[in-house]
Amino acid sequence: MEKYDLAIVGAGPAGMSAALNAQNDNLRFVLCEFQEEGWFPRVSVDSHYTVDNYLGFNDISGSELIGRFKQHLVNNGISADRSCVRDAKQEENLFSIDLGDRKEVAESIILCTGTKQKKLEVPGVDRFLGRSVFYYCASEGDQFVGKKVFVVGGRNTGAVTAVYLKNLGCDVEIIEKDPRLNCKDKYAKKISELSIPVRASSQIVSLDGEERLEIASIQGPKGLEKVTTEGIFVCIGLLPNNDLARKLNVGLDDWGYVRVDNNMATNVPGVYAAGDITGNLKQIVVAAAQGSIAEYNANKFLRQKWKRE
Repeated sequence: MEKYDLAIVGAGPAGMSAALNAQNDNLRFVLCEFQEEGWFPRVSVDSHYTVDNYLGFNDISGSELIGRFKQHLVNNGISADRSCVRDAKQEENLFSIDLGDRKEVAESIILCTGTKQKKLEVPGVDRFLGRSVFYYCASEGDQFVGKKVFVVGGRNTGAVTAVYLKNLGCDVEIIEKDPRLNCKDKYAKKISELSIPVRASSQIVSLDGEERLEIASIQGPKGLEKVTTEGIFVCIGLLPNNDLARKLNVGLDDWGYVRVDNNMATNVPGVYAAGDITGNLKQIVVAAAQGSIAEYNANKFLRQKWKRE
């Protein structure tokens, strides 16, 4: 069993930023991520999503930006422990971390566990998951070139997904439950320029077909309509990955996001959180900054604790 000064759970931009700063502060730390470092672009900022507000990078793709993040860690000899943190609990003044095949302990933790996508909960959806229903489009979009598909959700991710699919050559249409799109103006303008239809005030209520999806039943202003389609791309929002936070008795807000103060500290001494799990503005630049702030204050917490000991 290894003992670490700091355990960082999650290797998105917040976790990678925290790890880099932990190394600079000469902390003995572990960066836990059972997926590849920077996996998050697959569902949020993949190659079809341009990041336009990260200082020093002008209109860089999500894939390229995360590639630079990863290379920064490689250049500094940092790699993630490819283990899934199955459980975490406080034991006296230490935190026990269950990694499945082994257990480790740490004196402090930074939770960078991010979010997961909301599921489309309508009859028939599970039958077509992975064949006709998807929660990301970077690798699945090509199979629908020339075919009718729907993007469910008209916020930024849905808008960008629709534009990406349209540029691939798909016959794409957006379904938005609100009366209008809720995306950035630049995305709404692009949707208009590409003549992508939008079904506002509408929702999918069921999916039907044999081996693959054939019919989507859509409830809209004109009533129920059955529409032929072959693919559904779901972009209806995010939910916090808060299982570990709950196990550590960390305070959550009404939506399940971790409550933190200006130091990224939770209500549990020694436990910090950073990135989308905090429920703040979900942007890469914000997550990276929060990771740095969380590590700074975790390091401060440790130094003060060691002085007392």
